Amino acid sequence: MSRMLLVLCLILPSLAQKADNRGFFFVEGDQFTAVGKWIPTNPKDKAAFPAETQIDCFKSSMTCVEATAEYYVGYPHVTIAYLKVNKWDKNGLIATNSSGICMTDTVLVSFSDKTLSDSFSMKQLPDDQRDACKALGALQTEMTFVLRNSERWNNERKQEWLHPKN
Repeated sequence: MSRMLLVLCLILPSLAQKADNRGFFFVEGDQFTAVGKWIPTNPKDKAAFPAETQIDCFKSSMTCVEATAEYYVGYPHVTIAYLKVNKWDKNGLIATNSSGICMTDTVLVSFSDKTLSDSFSMKQLPDDQRDACKALGALQTEMTFVLRNSERWNNERKQEWLHPKN
């Protein structure tokens, strides 16, 4: 774990120097990085809390590390998820995390479109377990990734509720 963090600390500054106005999306050799935030695909739904996510994927180990910082209940929170890359080719990658009891998390990345999507789907479970998962709030969800520094990111950052007047 500490080796992974050290690698990230060494790699990210060099990637940041290559940022452009299209956002934070990098594919270099056998590595992929995106910085931004997940939002519900359905425009009627809104993100519950302010958040920012960084995803780093490594072809050599066929893994992704997804770190999310959120602010809710008056305190910052950080979560880290590990995903297994099931497919990586010149067009993109597919990574999954099925370690949860109820849901499988599937991330799709398109290198050419510079897009990411995330789908949480219910596992095949006996009825009583599926009912328990639903009672705990496990629902099929689709998310879209908004890249940091993209036009949409910058427009949303200008909203007054994110930057209240003093």
